[in-house]
Amino acid sequence: MMWNVATTPELTSAPAPRPPQWPRAVRWTVLGAAVLLAVTLVGISAYIGARATPAGPTFGWPFRVTGRTNILIMGLDRTVSDQNPNVVYPISRTDTLIAASVDPATHRVYLLSIPRDTRAPIPGHGTDKINAAHAYGGAPLTLRTVENFLGVPFPYYIELHVRGLVDLVDAVGGITVRIPQDLNYDDNWDGLHIHLKRGNRRLGGQAAMEFSRFRHDALGDIGRIARQQQVMNALLVELRRPRVVFRAGRVVAALRKDTDTNLDQTQLIALGLFGIRLSHGGLAVETLPGHFEQGGSGYWLPDPEKDRATVVRLFYGMDPAKFAETTIEVVNAGGTRDALTDALARLTALGVQVTRVSTASDAAETVVIMRRGDPAVASIVAAGAGAHRVIRSAAPGGPALSLMIGSDSVVTDPPRVNDH
Repeated sequence: MMWNVATTPELTSAPAPRPPQWPRAVRWTVLGAAVLLAVTLVGISAYIGARATPAGPTFGWPFRVTGRTNILIMGLDRTVSDQNPNVVYPISRTDTLIAASVDPATHRVYLLSIPRDTRAPIPGHGTDKINAAHAYGGAPLTLRTVENFLGVPFPYYIELHVRGLVDLVDAVGGITVRIPQDLNYDDNWDGLHIHLKRGNRRLGGQAAMEFSRFRHDALGDIGRIARQQQVMNALLVELRRPRVVFRAGRVVAALRKDTDTNLDQTQLIALGLFGIRLSHGGLAVETLPGHFEQGGSGYWLPDPEKDRATVVRLFYGMDPAKFAETTIEVVNAGGTRDALTDALARLTALGVQVTRVSTASDAAETVVIMRRGDPAVASIVAAGAGAHRVIRSAAPGGPALSLMIGSDSVVTDPPRVNDH
């Protein structure tokens, strides 16, 4: 049987209940409590085990998301020995992989679920299931793999460990989901036992984890993704209820215990406040289009054309034809082989026409030269390739864009179009 999907299957996409409408006085009281909580949290240096945080041009004071912010969310599984289930190896695959984009311009959050079995090139490891990238190289390799695969830069990431979902759901007091059919599965070796009855159910953390991990039905991993999306919607509902103010301590403790991220405390608070203020329908959730490979390999095979259209729409708010009609030459002027390979992969993912690849004398700075076309496309190409700026050129002829890969490769500021 072949499934070809672009969105969550109808079977499990139950509409999330509307969060309660608070009286104005209550809304202001809760908002004040949230701000007070935020200020208190800023003073706690050990709020969460955050690593070195990159420059954040999309965040502003006080606790605001000021520009499009892309975050890769990784839910980690655990690797158990085939000989002894009590032996857990210190490597993890991504059981859940969600590409998120927070857009204050549209007041929406866009989430793209990437099936764990998606067939993708993993730098340095050939082609494999995309969830293996984390086992090979942790968060850095997973980020690089997804960026090359989607053509989208992710300056931020969140890793949620195995117990993270359990603790977070318990911290908010449980979630309500619709279970369309009885779910039964037993894995005595790994100690996983799932027995959930159909109907509208209030689930605690352990049951919510079991619900989101179940994949033994006709839809397989795609059905599992639909259940994960349902859990995310239900969690958002709970986080927007007035009573969550009194559970904030438990939520913070769950995040501190079970999460690794390169977002700092103020950025996390800004994202949390943005999510709380989302209107009904402000969360757009989709699944990477594709189909299962026939023959029992278990691969989810992407559909490049549909994938490109989905990614460009969700992460850039643009028509994919804008990229398809753009020509570009790539000149490696001092960049590493990896920088060139990554740039070509990201351009291919976006659908840009690469007309030529060549080498030139060393350049200290990676830039995009724009002769004609859409400045937004040029800026997106620059951001994906690690260019600091886009230079407008009046020179006639040649491709619309030239990407000059220099010895630098890190984006520190949003690319801008400059005339010269």
